[in-house]
Amino acid sequence: MEVAHQLRDSFNHGACFVSLVGTNTSEFIIPAIADAIGFSFSGTTELKAQLFNFLKEKHILLVLDNLEHLLNGIEFLDELLEGAPDVKLLTTSREQLNLRAEWVFEVQGLPVPSNIELNHLESNSASALFIQRAKQAQINFTLAPEDAQAITRICQLVEGLPLGLELAATWVNTLSCREIATEIERGLDFLATTKRDIPERHRSINAVFEYSWKLLPAEEQNALKKLSVFQGGFQRDAAEQVAVATLTVLSALVNKSLVRRTDNGRYDLHELVRQYAAARLQAQAGEKNVTNKKHAEYYLTLLQAREPALRSNLQKETLAELRPEIDNFRAAWDFAVGSAEIDLLRRATGPQFYFYELHQYFQEAETLYRRGAEMARARIQNLDANDGAAQRAKLEGALGDMLTHQAFFLGRMGRNREAFDLYRASIALLRPLAEPYALTFAFVLYGALSWAAGHLKEAMINLREGLPLSRTLEHLWLQQNALCFLGTTSHDLGNYEEAYQQFQEAMAICEKMKDPYQTLLTGAMFSRTAQALGRLTETQDLLRENLQIARESGNRWGIGLGLEQLAANAQAMGDHAEARRLLGESAAIYREIGDPWSLSRALNSLSQLALAQSDIAEAESSAIIALKAARETEYNLNALEALAALAEIHARLGRSLSAFEMALFVLNHSASSQKAKDRAEKLLADLETQLTPEQIEAARSRAQSMTLDSLARELMSQ
Repeated sequence: MEVAHQLRDSFNHGACFVSLVGTNTSEFIIPAIADAIGFSFSGTTELKAQLFNFLKEKHILLVLDNLEHLLNGIEFLDELLEGAPDVKLLTTSREQLNLRAEWVFEVQGLPVPSNIELNHLESNSASALFIQRAKQAQINFTLAPEDAQAITRICQLVEGLPLGLELAATWVNTLSCREIATEIERGLDFLATTKRDIPERHRSINAVFEYSWKLLPAEEQNALKKLSVFQGGFQRDAAEQVAVATLTVLSALVNKSLVRRTDNGRYDLHELVRQYAAARLQAQAGEKNVTNKKHAEYYLTLLQAREPALRSNLQKETLAELRPEIDNFRAAWDFAVGSAEIDLLRRATGPQFYFYELHQYFQEAETLYRRGAEMARARIQNLDANDGAAQRAKLEGALGDMLTHQAFFLGRMGRNREAFDLYRASIALLRPLAEPYALTFAFVLYGALSWAAGHLKEAMINLREGLPLSRTLEHLWLQQNALCFLGTTSHDLGNYEEAYQQFQEAMAICEKMKDPYQTLLTGAMFSRTAQALGRLTETQDLLRENLQIARESGNRWGIGLGLEQLAANAQAMGDHAEARRLLGESAAIYREIGDPWSLSRALNSLSQLALAQSDIAEAESSAIIALKAARETEYNLNALEALAALAEIHARLGRSLSAFEMALFVLNHSASSQKAKDRAEKLLADLETQLTPEQIEAARSRAQSMTLDSLARELMSQ
């Protein structure tokens, strides 16, 4: 931290400290770095690619602290340095990383005193630290001549490690320095090992832990053991409920340097202390299981309790409160899955979904729900004849719910085929069960993805089935989402007045909920319909308000969406230069966050705008990139919009036959929006006068034999 502080002005973008103490596996290093530098994920691209894309132009020092437990899978650090040449990494680890880019600097303990003269002790780093901490522990602590040799021995026993010195010094109000040294020496015997995976310096630090542990009262021992289940720190209330660590006990452990109180009021354990305490807890399997269950209940119940605030105007503050607990949420979910705590998992399934959606952690969320689904499926398979129908129904309901949420995050990553399969499986499981909320949730999310993928009729069927169920449940969030995506589907089917009414109702619910995320999404979609109906004045203020919401919350996807819709308004008002500028900014944001659905949509708009200004090269380039982005993730609606634009471009370039074929394909495709069909129909009417009957018949035959994939491949190869 001191190096980072001294060097921060040497880097254009400063220095950033990333603590990895509570991070369980290397896959979570990416979110940890992103959170530390204030980067928000969005879109469907892999998180690593999004972060690398953000950092590639940055000149910054990243300090990654405590990597030793994450060495499997850290090869991406080499990739980061290759892709972002101005990023520098300073890492700490108790084991070498063994990466090509690594320059190893071995950090020893503080220099220990080599002489025992009393007047030289305070000029030595190690002994000076011990004396300083001893005076903090006992205000009237003074050095006696006999202390020189004992303090020197203490410093040597702990090899100058600051933590060892601090822990040893806490006992000066109970023992003399000589007694402290003697007790540490006695504790070294059990660490006399030749095992390669025990670093030499850990032998003495464990001796300090062992000695400190033996002198703790039973109440403090019990609390410290149980505090080891926390990951990444904890609040005082959590310590009391999970570990029965009262304020008095917690303060005592802080005073003994076994627990730390951070600047933001949270508590944590030095990782070595946590590991030592965890080993103590591990030795008592029954107590460990009870403590882990309490931990899981506390954090998954916390998520459930904060769900209303997450879906309200307190969203930003609630995320700030919950974000530091993400490692605890992960550990709680993993325990609940491993122990098949079905009721606990079901309570947390919904709020966890929204927490991860708001953070754009799609890949991690999909993994969590997949594990939950695998557990439920295995439990169902192991049921025997003695298990009742109620138990089977409970497990099938859990499985259906997990599959729905897994499907949602698969869709967010663009893995739509897998997502559709899981939605259908979840609805088949949930329909015959008494699971009204889970079934409604599945219908609404299935409908939303169907719309995005261009399956408009299927979207309408599912959303119309979900909306009345949401009204029966009186669940505003589900109602609002069902109405919003009914509006988007009606819009793309060309039913603008119907869409307008659905959006108005959805926006009225947004006013009640005051959820910034949903207000932003619904407002942007509503503006499309208002623009199509020529009601531009209704949307201008709404869009500016939504853009402000996005900027305040740091939602880059929302900023891109707001800019995109403001561009549409500017274009409708005849300000093409402003529209082009706004669309360029929007597309750049979508490209940076790796959201192919939004990027392809914005590029389609940019293509149409360039075409209107007779900039054929720009129009064709944008349409081709939009087509590629949309097809890679099977967003057919946007792919067909790109094809409609390319058909017009080919017509402008005199390629009448290929233009006719593409326009005919768009007109007859079930995933085409009404807007795309209208453009294709108009173009076909114009082109029919330029082609012979034989050419038209050949084009119709060819269009019928085409698939979206084959046509896209042909265009991109050209």
